[in-house]
Amino acid sequence: MPARQLHLFPHIRPLLERFGPEFFRAVPRAPGIYIMTGQNQRVLYIGQSKNLRARLGSYKNAQPDRAPRKTIRLIHQVDSIVWELCESPGAARLRENELLRLHRPRFNRANVYPRAYSFLWLRHDPTGTELGRTRTVEPGAQLFGAFKSGAIAGYGALLRLLWATAHQPTSPHDFPSGLLSPKPSRSFRFGPPLPSHLLHSLVRFLEGSSDELLQACGNAVPKPQTICAFQHALHQSDLETLTHFYRFGPKRNHELKTQHHLPSPLIPQEHLDDLLAPLLP
Repeated sequence: MPARQLHLFPHIRPLLERFGPEFFRAVPRAPGIYIMTGQNQRVLYIGQSKNLRARLGSYKNAQPDRAPRKTIRLIHQVDSIVWELCESPGAARLRENELLRLHRPRFNRANVYPRAYSFLWLRHDPTGTELGRTRTVEPGAQLFGAFKSGAIAGYGALLRLLWATAHQPTSPHDFPSGLLSPKPSRSFRFGPPLPSHLLHSLVRFLEGSSDELLQACGNAVPKPQTICAFQHALHQSDLETLTHFYRFGPKRNHELKTQHHLPSPLIPQEHLDDLLAPLLP
């Protein structure tokens, strides 16, 4: 049985003291959104739940030694809580997204700024292949996305694996320095251009229609017995990162476009969260 810290005094429950037990008993056990505001009616946090009473009760009973510190900071600043009923949990998530984009509350992180979501772009000509990341439309390039969190890490892993597949480095020192940076450059040019079969696999990967690129890179990077342990670990980590990115980026986008019969090859940044809302638990 896990040990629990003993307390000489009961925990302070600021929301219960501020609003009283009757307030929380009045919250319906129904789906909806809730808005917490602070001083000068500034919106601090927006959330949604399929059971508003249970969700707000979790804030009322939050204990400093168990709840996240962000939650404890939040409940000490809340002056007002209002809620809005929705016809279903899915409708609550859509309404939450709408309000998050409008207010961008201080204590929310997810879904507040879709313009930060990334597109990946590709250019190919006889002199080279260029791959990049952007938040806006890139003229003269083939665009893919938009992609949410994980896009930067996935993009960096993709660049390293493509370069390793094409150049067969025997040491980490062989890599261009920019490829080993935690935050890769906005674009990278492969010269000479990538082989046609690898380029074809790359396009299908970014479209979300095939993950054959993962196997191609896994088979083509230098074998463990020919490289140092660090480089082998780097390749394995990049393959795991790229697999995760494909699952929650290109593949998921491809499924969304198919499911909703979207005519455009791109999903606009401001539409992505709303399309994902019905898929969330």
